[in-house]
Parts: sequence; C-alpha cells; structure tokens
Amino acid sequence: MTSTPDDARLQPRDGRNGPLGHYWFLTFEHAPELHALTKTCQQSIDPAYFDATPVDGLHLTLDRIAYDGASTPEQRASIAEAARRVCSDQAALTLTFEQLTNLRGAVGFVVSPAESVRILRDSLRAATLSVFPDARVKDSSSPPHVTIAYPVFEGLSARAAATSEAMNAMIERIDVMVSEVVMVALEQRGHMYSWQVVARVALGGARSK
Repeated sequence: MTSTPDDARLQPRDGRNGPLGHYWFLTFEHAPELHALTKTCQQSIDPAYFDATPVDGLHLTLDRIAYDGASTPEQRASIAEAARRVCSDQAALTLTFEQLTNLRGAVGFVVSPAESVRILRDSLRAATLSVFPDARVKDSSSPPHVTIAYPVFEGLSARAAATSEAMNAMIERIDVMVSEVVMVALEQRGHMYSWQVVARVALGGARSK
C-alpha cells in the first residue's frame, strides 16, 4: 500500500528536463536476472518517497565525455574509434549485484568488483582525452552502482539507508556478464534519465549486438 509522506518539512527535489551531454555507460538490456531482482526489490520501496527506475533504464555511469553542445559529431566518432582500440584488450566483465545502499538519497545496487569497473573507466577516459583533451570527465567519490529508485524529496538519505538495509537480508547474489560499453546522449526527465545510443564498443573482441 502506498503511504502519504507525513512530514510537511519535506522539500520536493527539483527535476529538470533536457539534454545533459554525452557519457560512457554500461547498460543492462540483456540481463533478465537483474531485471527480476530489481522488480522484487522495488516492491518494498515506498513510491510516496521514491520513483522506481524502469528496468530498461538501469545503467552504470562510467564517465562523462562532454556536456551538451560541448563536442562535435566528428569528435564523438573519433572518440568511439579510440575506445574500440583500447577496449579490444579489455576482457568482458562479470559484475556482481548483492547489496543495496543509500546513494545520497537514492537506492541502488553496489556493483563489484569496483577495481574492474575503474580499469575500464580509465581506459575509456584515456580514449576520450586522446581525442578531446578538454573533455569534462566525471570525477565521483561514489562506488560503482546501479540506481533502482530515485528520491522524490530532498533529505531522504536516512530513509534510503533503512530501506536498503531492510532488503539486503533477502537479496540473493547474481552475476551479470557485460560485453560492451555504450556512448550515449543523456537526457534528464524529472527525476529519471533517458538516453540514445550513439556508439557501441565491444569488450575483448566481442561483437556488439
């Protein structure tokens, strides 16, 4: 049953609309076990406080390439080619999902191994900077993660942490194979995100779908 927020002090989060720029993502269109686990967890998340991420919107942000309007199609095509060269030596990743956490008020899976994600991110960043030295890459202190619910209000970190802790005892570990990265044009729609794929880059010689 959906509850009604009972704290009049809660302030709605601003939800902007429009393009954000171009990014490197991992996406999970072909991960049915992750979709099923996400839906199960979302059933225990109060929709009065959180907007659930559609399973076709699950993603892991690896890095920013450029803000909207700051790169050209030719630059992006060259960056994608540079990424294909560096990723030919990058093995496909097996990512583990077994724990939810508070992500500054959002609820999401911690993704491991973090070091493998970091190595992939650094390779893509090197490819980006080799073509576009002024790229506004994304420095983040957050662990690799996949968000499954975004906060509707400001100041929901404690609720997100409690929600995550309550569900972690019920979560069974799953592993997801990732064989490509994607360059996307990212947009924000309220509290959610949508994107268009600009380029697909296979890992370790795999053939992108």
